[in-house]
Amino acid sequence: MHIPVVILIALAVVAFVVVLVLVQKRAERARSEALQQAGVTLGFAFERTADLDQLKALADLPVFNHGHTRRAYNMLSRRTDGGDVKVFDYRYTTGGGKDSHTWIQTITLYPGGGRGLPDFVLAPEGVFHKIGQAFGYQDIDFDSNPDFSSRYLLRGADEAAVRAAFTPETLSFFETEPGWTVEVRAGSVGVYRAHKRCKPEDISTFTERSRAVLRALIRP
Repeated sequence: MHIPVVILIALAVVAFVVVLVLVQKRAERARSEALQQAGVTLGFAFERTADLDQLKALADLPVFNHGHTRRAYNMLSRRTDGGDVKVFDYRYTTGGGKDSHTWIQTITLYPGGGRGLPDFVLAPEGVFHKIGQAFGYQDIDFDSNPDFSSRYLLRGADEAAVRAAFTPETLSFFETEPGWTVEVRAGSVGVYRAHKRCKPEDISTFTERSRAVLRALIRP
């Protein structure tokens, strides 16, 4: 029996998609297992699936309200002398249909770890941010630290309090540490590199640098 070429092509496409999905699932499973192993070595408890509502109750960060189809998973949790810390993968989707895109990043969350800090968002400054400034988009700049101001977008409702939180030492730290996003809401802090996932073998370094970011903001 002769099978039309169109049908053969369609079957080939379906087969390719199925294989791709299986490969991705296998890679995600391997990542989860590697993160669990690395986390246990560092003293973290591991949960393959995290409750996003519970995370939002701990810290309703702006990133948790981006896009749709949100999910937190591969969560490592540990209690330290400085308070609780949670490290997890977080994904969300923007747009829909052919125009949809899924963003994934690894976030370090410090529930209550930023008590005394005002609410703010610090993120790498991009071209669209620079364009937005021309139309009144808020960006708190520091004349004393032009490198910081050119690398980062800083926003917060209480500008005076945000400026006070960013001491000369804090500004100098971020000048040497580009690429971080920091979100503070009601004393809880989220630290991540937007749209980037930490490799399991780098989880120790990632948590150390995230802690350094927090220490740069919480000064005696």
